[in-house]
Amino acid sequence: MKKIKDISRMLNIRKDEEGLVSLLMAYSFFMGGATALFYTVVASSFLVSFDRLMLPQVYVVGGVFVYLLGLGLTRIQKRIAFDKLAENALLFLIVSIAFFLVAYHLTGSKWVFFFLFIWNRIFVLVNGVTFWAIVVKLFNFQQSKRLSSLINSGEVFSSVIMYLAVPGLVKILPIDSLLIIAVGFLIVCAVLLKQIHKRYVTTEHTRIEVKNKVSDNVVAEAVDSKYYRNIFLLALLPVFALFYVEYIFFTESRAVFPNKESLASFLGVFFGISAILEFFIKTFLYNKLINKYGLKLGILILPLSLVFSFAVSVVYGLSYDTAAIFFACIALSRFFMSAVRKAIAEPAYQVLYQPIQARFRLNVQGRIEGRAKAMGGLAAGVLLFGLVNISRMDALQLAILFLVVAVCWAFAAFLGENSYKKMVRDKVFQFPEKSKKSASYRPAQNISHKPFEQLTHQIFSPKEADRIEAALGLGVASRFLAYKYLIPLLQDQNKRVREAAIYTAGELKRAELWPFLMEQMETDRYFSVAFEALVKSGPPLLKYIEKSFLSNNDNRYRQLHLLKIVEQIGGPEAIRFLRRNLENPNRFVKDKVMEALRNLRYTCNSTEQTFMLNELDEHLKTFAWLLSAQHDLSDAYESDSQLMLNVEREKLRIMRKAFIVLEAVYGSRFHAVTLLKSDQSTDARDYLTEICDLLLPENIKNKVLPYLDSYSLDEMRRRYAEIYPLTSLSVDERLIDIINRDYTRISRWTKAVAIQELRHFSADVVTPVLVANAVSRSKVISQTAFYVLRIVNPTRFRTLMDVMTRNNDAFHLEIVKPLDWLATEEDLLISKLRRLRETYALGGLLSGELQKILLTSAYFQEKAGEVIDLRKHLGDGDVSILVTYGKLYFSKIGALEAGNIRNVAELIDMGVAMIPNALEDTEFYIIENFLLKDLNIRQNVVESVEA
Repeated sequence: MKKIKDISRMLNIRKDEEGLVSLLMAYSFFMGGATALFYTVVASSFLVSFDRLMLPQVYVVGGVFVYLLGLGLTRIQKRIAFDKLAENALLFLIVSIAFFLVAYHLTGSKWVFFFLFIWNRIFVLVNGVTFWAIVVKLFNFQQSKRLSSLINSGEVFSSVIMYLAVPGLVKILPIDSLLIIAVGFLIVCAVLLKQIHKRYVTTEHTRIEVKNKVSDNVVAEAVDSKYYRNIFLLALLPVFALFYVEYIFFTESRAVFPNKESLASFLGVFFGISAILEFFIKTFLYNKLINKYGLKLGILILPLSLVFSFAVSVVYGLSYDTAAIFFACIALSRFFMSAVRKAIAEPAYQVLYQPIQARFRLNVQGRIEGRAKAMGGLAAGVLLFGLVNISRMDALQLAILFLVVAVCWAFAAFLGENSYKKMVRDKVFQFPEKSKKSASYRPAQNISHKPFEQLTHQIFSPKEADRIEAALGLGVASRFLAYKYLIPLLQDQNKRVREAAIYTAGELKRAELWPFLMEQMETDRYFSVAFEALVKSGPPLLKYIEKSFLSNNDNRYRQLHLLKIVEQIGGPEAIRFLRRNLENPNRFVKDKVMEALRNLRYTCNSTEQTFMLNELDEHLKTFAWLLSAQHDLSDAYESDSQLMLNVEREKLRIMRKAFIVLEAVYGSRFHAVTLLKSDQSTDARDYLTEICDLLLPENIKNKVLPYLDSYSLDEMRRRYAEIYPLTSLSVDERLIDIINRDYTRISRWTKAVAIQELRHFSADVVTPVLVANAVSRSKVISQTAFYVLRIVNPTRFRTLMDVMTRNNDAFHLEIVKPLDWLATEEDLLISKLRRLRETYALGGLLSGELQKILLTSAYFQEKAGEVIDLRKHLGDGDVSILVTYGKLYFSKIGALEAGNIRNVAELIDMGVAMIPNALEDTEFYIIENFLLKDLNIRQNVVESVEA
């Protein structure tokens, strides 16, 4: 078993892929054996039975037939599931070959081999709708790149065996009898295909992608027309080249080996050696070459190889005529068309379908496989028929003409690879609409145009309406010093008056009022109104902000608020201000600066890039540490436990920061990371992986790709462990490690959850950690640490409480005293925060935003049957009720259940009495409406949704 795992790892096969890859390799093995036998027998029989001038004719007939068959398959593809289509196509191949065999044994007609030679093309077509259809349907983008060549190596391996066995088999069996073995191989393929479909194809896979009513034009419009033409041409040219080169190779081979058996033996040995080299290229070189040089190598290598071999053959032919060396160069070209085409070019070509929308991908592939390749063979046949039968060109002249074609092909491949890059870069995703800000503050009453003197007298009026009228009227007063009279109103105790004054200050845009507006931002109640007022001042405010920013080095929250204003103002001056603060020593500020630069679509210069990439490395190092923590805790905690959910959130948060850096350095394409948890996750992951390949330097790409293309957390951790040193710790050691982690890297909530889990461990181990965190200035951490300390070491809890009492530590005493009567851990702040997050409306909020709701709202916890009089808690009524669990029954509207948010003013207008009954144990909050507005939380819905 260990050896199998080692082999899988060496071949880059993941555990969940082993079964499917094994079946696909077996299928390709028997299909390869059938193809090798069929091709060798039929080609040698045809060449001996017919004149070389018949080759162009069979190419033409075959091209028309395959084209028509491809059209038929495209139409059928729209009506039946791909698995049924594949099984029926393979059955058609088996029955048709069996029919021709019977006809030959009954009649002995050489024309059977004419049709069988055409049937070589049907093998390719059937392989496209069986083997490659499975690859496209069941594998994502990265799996397709990684595994296509490997699973197709079974075909190469069997081809080697069959090709090299032909010289021996023709001595034992009649050459025509080898076709019976080929039919037997195809029957085995049919059994394997049935097993693959049965085990791995789901209902979602078999869903018909394009309905009957959808025309080919709709499918074509879904793909960029230029890109479609490019991949169509890159499918056509290899088939054209194959037939063209094959014609020269066959005619030269027949001249050297005129006997049927000797020709079959030569072809068997030649293609056997080609298959051996193909096998080694596919198995050991393909992935390394593609990983190192990218798709460009896969697309360009075949035409460039042919340019080389035909250039040598033409130079030699012109100098020394078509002697043995000329035939050797033609044979080398045929080797390229066999080994290099199958081992590198075809698997690389399949990647070109991946940027196409998933629901159209298979349909487009079917059209190209059935049409472009048929047209390639048909074009080669028509051209050769004219050149050979009419113009009477010899092999050297044909080689010269093809050299020109190969050069054009190389140019087309270069353009195709560039268009692929453009398709990947320009891939369009449906990003969720950004939450629309609640309507900015607008005064409820009209602006007064009373005389200035009358307005100044109203400033100190006892009536609220008069003071609001004065505040608004001063904004349109044509007096230079009118702003001075606004200052008392900016400090008015009435919130509506103060909001009107703040609004007017924003309209005036006077620098003298900026300090007062900054002061208003310190109060949650007026933050949004003051923020909007300051933003109205625009770029002139930035110089004042810079001074204020520098003088508030110790006030992180004030600096973060200022950065939000700068981002909202935007423009070149704002970007320059943000750039000057990129290396701020405070990590929270630094992260906000980077986010603001990203939002302003700024791409950093080369000097800033070094610093930003160092930040990226720090983020990824933290992510790797989180992976290690998750691994160490996975045996002790379920994935849906609060601790593991928090670690998962931390991983998501830190990786979003990492991709913000990537956006700032390399452009907005990396914003697709926000879709990794959406229904576009597969396409987004594939897109990001390819963008990393295209845009990132090797050292950066190797650090980002493990996050994008690892199939499991264990593999991701293993890959990151190769980059960053990771240690394995016991559960208690890992919990303490999380608690002691730099708070700028790990949120306080996660630390508090980890502290909560220390109650299960020995007091000797956890007491020092608990004491250290009990004196934290964070309420949630301090309360949790005190609670756990009271459980594991009551004596130390009492001692610490006495010390705080003697020191008159009011902050911590307020936290610790309720713990004497606190019933359960469900009453802890950390548990309340968890229940707030589980409320549907608040699920998208950050931990700090949830904590703001918790600490600024009136909290209620009532037993079933209690009657609660809320009237004394409602203030001016500009509040809402949020229920987190239980049920509150109100007259006229019935019960408010968990998740409900209802505006109290609206309920009162409906005549609802604010004296509800608790139908069961209930927890609820009375929240100021300004806070819900600031956080964009919708109200008055059964399941409130974040706007």
